[in-house]
Amino acid sequence: MAIKTKQTDILIVGGGAAGIVAAVEAHDNGVKNIILANKGPFGRDGAAIWMAGWGFEVALYSPDSVDKHVEDTIKGGKFMNNQKLVKTFLSLAPRAIHDLSKWGMRLAKEGDKYRQFFLPGHSYPRNPNHVRLGTMLGAEYRKAMPPQVRRRKNVDIIDDLFIFDLLKNGNEVVGAIGMDLTTGDPVVINSKITMLATGGFMGCYDFTTASHALTGDGHGAAFRAGATMTGMEFIQFMPNTAIWPEIVSGDVYPYNLLNSMYAVFFNRMGDRFMERYYPVEKDWATREAAARAITKEVREGRGSPHGGAYLSMRHLPRNLINEFLERSRDSEFLKSLKRIGFDIRDDAIEVGPGAHYVQGGCWIDEKCKTNLERFYAIGELGSGGKDGADRLPGNSLPYCMAMGYIAGKDAAEVVQSSNMPKLDNDQVEMLTRKLQAPLDRKEGVYPQEIKDKVRQILRKSAIFHRNEEQLNEGIKELEDIRENMLPKIATQTKSSTYNQEWMAALEAENMVDVTEMLLRSALMREESRGLHEREDFPKVDPDWMKHIIIQRAGDEMSFSTEPVTFPYVKPE
Repeated sequence: MAIKTKQTDILIVGGGAAGIVAAVEAHDNGVKNIILANKGPFGRDGAAIWMAGWGFEVALYSPDSVDKHVEDTIKGGKFMNNQKLVKTFLSLAPRAIHDLSKWGMRLAKEGDKYRQFFLPGHSYPRNPNHVRLGTMLGAEYRKAMPPQVRRRKNVDIIDDLFIFDLLKNGNEVVGAIGMDLTTGDPVVINSKITMLATGGFMGCYDFTTASHALTGDGHGAAFRAGATMTGMEFIQFMPNTAIWPEIVSGDVYPYNLLNSMYAVFFNRMGDRFMERYYPVEKDWATREAAARAITKEVREGRGSPHGGAYLSMRHLPRNLINEFLERSRDSEFLKSLKRIGFDIRDDAIEVGPGAHYVQGGCWIDEKCKTNLERFYAIGELGSGGKDGADRLPGNSLPYCMAMGYIAGKDAAEVVQSSNMPKLDNDQVEMLTRKLQAPLDRKEGVYPQEIKDKVRQILRKSAIFHRNEEQLNEGIKELEDIRENMLPKIATQTKSSTYNQEWMAALEAENMVDVTEMLLRSALMREESRGLHEREDFPKVDPDWMKHIIIQRAGDEMSFSTEPVTFPYVKPE
């Protein structure tokens, strides 16, 4: 195998919102040599931002304020948030929305002010609208953001480069190693600063609103390198993910029907069940609350035929629905339903919880630095406990952009006085052998078998209604996969060019790592709080007001806790 070697001041892995902003900010602060490495084609890959709906919460106008936004976020996170990170990041949300508008996002205004609407859990309307009401913003981000990077001459965009491990020398991260998907050759990038912006691991679940390409690549690489991890037990599920009709399965558009048209949930008995669980909020409860309620209805035999709940607008006058359909006529979701003759004026859509966002990742400080020198984690991977036990809708993208601003600027300052660190050639050789091994094996366990097993474990043990027996059973299955399957992983296809099965072999290890961190954290937290629910510990335990901290200890996972602090908002 021909090893390709590159050097750069800053290596950014991941071309979603956080990675893009970090690259732009580092360039504009004088960095002359930046590599942005992307697992797929930049701007056309599986980054979660291209699938985004409408959520971008920003406090802009009185009586709203950043402090009130911070307070709502901490309450929504069940007071488990790292409050310093929340305030640091949300303070940059106004800058972010103005930059997006400047870059070409078509956002509705009334006079010189952005038109904003409410999302559950927020005290004020903070969410800007697309100029055409009901239009999802993912396509707008795709139009506005990638060109900003392409215009920066000092940013080298490398498509189809799958970074699978970090390179270290002592406690320093000195770059990363990846596979050129077009040739199969290993690529070694030596960098003064390495920044991972690889997103979440929602693709480890079988039903998700995101791309199945999100297999926890950054989480796995960071953990194996020795980065401190936290919050892995908290996974957010979108309760309004379309299940049926099949043509729209996995789409989050039904969330717009809830927000814009006050659609309501029914179970198979015709019961508006949300009123039983949440008499005040009803169908307007937070995502975590609605997802848990739907899951319980299904488990108790009252779910819809395809394993979810019905979402209906039939309580509304037909002319109001017609007006909404006319405003939203460009929606691909509605066009798809129309093609198969499904009429939402009469028929309810089946929806259910789809894995949507992960709260867990690297422990970071206010500059997005990890415990490893020269290494930053941003976006979903950059957790630091910022989300607490639940994330309010619309906070993800402001977080991602803020982290890009902060990390990009700080890294630009650091590289000015840094020398290029040395690579450990023995590590490079070892990781090159790891890359080649699945292709060389003539027989063994195929990657899809491992991926399917991981997704079965998560479906059974790691949504809601967790318990000790299921978690231990899942951990035991993972131990068997790690001991008896991963060492034998092989590919049926032996081509080195665009071999997706070869990439899947590397992804499988990441999926096993993140799933084990998730299950062991969930087993350790003996309470129910926010997105983490234990059947055998159904109540909130005040003694568990602490972060679970994970570190690698040899070939094992070491677990400890850190108390949550309250510098701005005290628990009620």
